Amino acid sequence: MKRMLALLTAALALAPAARAETTLRMAYVAPPPVWGPIADRFAQHVAEKTKGEIKIQSMGGGQLGNLPQNYAGMKTGQIDMMLADTGTLSLARGGKDFNALFAPYVFRDHAHFRAFMASQTFRDMLAGAEKEGGFHYVGYVSDRTPRQLTTAKTKVASPADMKGLKVRVPETPTILAVFKAWGASPTPVAAAELYLAMKQGIVDGQDNGFDAIAGAKYYEVQKYAMRIDYIQSGLMVLMAADKWAKLAPAQQKAMGEAAAETEAWASKMTWDVAAKSIALLKEKGMEIVEPDLAPFKKAAAEALAQLDGQLWTKGTLEKIQAVK
Repeated sequence: MKRMLALLTAALALAPAARAETTLRMAYVAPPPVWGPIADRFAQHVAEKTKGEIKIQSMGGGQLGNLPQNYAGMKTGQIDMMLADTGTLSLARGGKDFNALFAPYVFRDHAHFRAFMASQTFRDMLAGAEKEGGFHYVGYVSDRTPRQLTTAKTKVASPADMKGLKVRVPETPTILAVFKAWGASPTPVAAAELYLAMKQGIVDGQDNGFDAIAGAKYYEVQKYAMRIDYIQSGLMVLMAADKWAKLAPAQQKAMGEAAAETEAWASKMTWDVAAKSIALLKEKGMEIVEPDLAPFKKAAAEALAQLDGQLWTKGTLEKIQAVK
């Protein structure tokens, strides 16, 4: 019996240790049907690449708080991860210069935005925010479609056509300043109340990507969609710095690879949906307007010049625009 026990003990000692499983909660503020598929795809890749060592639980629709609370939560250790728009880096401690990402027409087009996200300029801007904000940038996981303008009754061909229009836009200083420079009257409305506000005429229009315009059925209360492509952005995954530091090097590598594989799938899906959305909007009776963007860009540049050195370090816009 003693010999059998000794052999059993020896066998157990030589057996591989059971892998420790870690579950990480990933917060995001968009409704689950919107960003959920991307969050789930990323989680799937992570689980596969770590052989089940890391599981990611998605918490969408603001379940873990709003964006400022999510950023604060990563620093204090209350939140493990975030799926967020790249422009929200401006909300992190040390992220002031990222206000420039929501400066209308800071990017020439989406290819320029993608080049910036892969550039040393981005990495240099990111370093301070990661250190002060207490997070690690895991990777880029999806393109987002450019923001457009829709209206109920007014066909906008130039900024002059926007005079007095009540337009619901994000309450971001750069966007508010530029819409005012274009002659509009930015009007705050909660996203959940926007459809009704447009139906009742409380606001004349709004800004969103074509996919969101179609998905929210804004074609039922809006007649014109102006292709102004004025904001370019994407989705990224961030992780609390202390949680990232506890991962093994192989697990960190798996996270980065999972982000890259998610992006290849999600960006294609995003642009496919955008193309189908434009077709749907036309089918539903919306007119897609392609105005001359030169006067829009000129007025935007003049408005942003007033914010240079206040919302971001002077010269930040020039650094971003210099990226090839």
